[in-house]
Amino acid sequence: MKSYCSNCNKPTNQKVLKEVVRKTKDEVGWWDESRFQIIKCGGCDEITFRKLYDDIYRYSEGDTESKQELFPNRGMHIRPRQSYRGVPFKIRIIYDETIDTFNSFMPILCGIGVRAIVESICQDKNINEGKVMSSNGKEHVSKNLDGKISGLLQRGFLTPHNADTLHELRFLGNKAAHEIKPPTIEELGIAIDIIENIIENIYLLTRKAESLKARRVK
Repeated sequence: MKSYCSNCNKPTNQKVLKEVVRKTKDEVGWWDESRFQIIKCGGCDEITFRKLYDDIYRYSEGDTESKQELFPNRGMHIRPRQSYRGVPFKIRIIYDETIDTFNSFMPILCGIGVRAIVESICQDKNINEGKVMSSNGKEHVSKNLDGKISGLLQRGFLTPHNADTLHELRFLGNKAAHEIKPPTIEELGIAIDIIENIIENIYLLTRKAESLKARRVK
């Protein structure tokens, strides 16, 4: 039986490495069968877990309803997590939970999670405030998230373009948190694209550049 493979990005044939079967019955003829399987993708050899569930009525001439559950949850609509080795633990935890809410179709919590990632980056970089422009055109210091994002820019952690994109994430998170207004899946997908790019720029590109320089010098 084929199951979706996140590495191959499509349904692939799976080899069952180990299986445990559990059956239950009742007095009127219903019975169900659950098969718990460790499976290996026939394309890339990725090893995952699958549950197959059959709910059968004994007198229905083979009428069977089957269900397949995959662990970790995956499919065309599922967004894979990035491993982000070298990124601070607190940021990774919030990022992982945000991806989980996206994959579980919880748009309000996902929107709040996106905003929380931005907050955690500011906290990690010890950014507590920044200069922003008020509606009357005067500059002032803000300790809110808009000021912290400006602080990231002023300290050189962000480009002006990246700062503008983070402000868009702030607006999205504010609507989810304060107005209880769920973003669309498309909006959240774009937001996660942006936040992954920001994490890459702030935490990983510098380390990769240092590694390349060390190799060149050596």
